[in-house]
Amino acid sequence: MIKPLMFTYLAMVIAVIVMDFKHLRQGAAINRWLSYGLIACSLGIWIHVTYLSKTFFITVWLTHWIQRLLPLP
Repeated sequence: MIKPLMFTYLAMVIAVIVMDFKHLRQGAAINRWLSYGLIACSLGIWIHVTYLSKTFFITVWLTHWIQRLLPLP
């Protein structure tokens, strides 16, 4: 049930990227790199969640990653 929905979501994301590609190219270089980086991370997470049978909680991983970057008391 979930995988067909995920593939539909991926198709919609690809359609939006194709439609917005012209606008992404007109933006500043840092905006392009941030957009492409976010797209790549999202695709990596999507592939990881879709194809691996191991349960993986994205929020836990993000929390560990962000805690290394933020100066917390």
